[in-house]
Amino acid sequence: MRSVYQNIEKIHLDKDNQSIFRDMLLPIPTDPSLKVDVGRLQCPLLLVVGEDDQNWPIYESAIDMREMMERAGNSHLLTVLSYKNTGHLIEPPFTPFVRASTFKTVTNPPFTMCAPLWGGELVAHSHTQEDAWRKTLVFLRENLYGGMKPGALFSNL
Repeated sequence: MRSVYQNIEKIHLDKDNQSIFRDMLLPIPTDPSLKVDVGRLQCPLLLVVGEDDQNWPIYESAIDMREMMERAGNSHLLTVLSYKNTGHLIEPPFTPFVRASTFKTVTNPPFTMCAPLWGGELVAHSHTQEDAWRKTLVFLRENLYGGMKPGALFSNL
């Protein structure tokens, strides 16, 4: 987390005074000691990416993860669902769309107001939530239950 605080000056405000944090973590580090080596993973990994995420550089992070897995020969384990005009808060379907929010922090000085911009556009983000939910359930079914329906595991009892 050291690098986050070193780049705090990269936080900027949009026209509505909402905070954009994503640039604090850019550029993605190239020093391997500053990253988790996801190339070492030996299990399936699903990334759901909102390409308009204003809180975290997830698109760039996903590219970096893909490159690490390719170098390690494990790219077949990676599934990336990437969605244009979609922000940070990709939640289950029919959850209200939240482009930005306001909350109080517990840092110094205590209880400072924070208004992060999460990103995304209403229609695209809502479609993403439905599509990503269905695909996440399929991914979990295939990778946790070998393609069987969970109830089928106990049908012989």
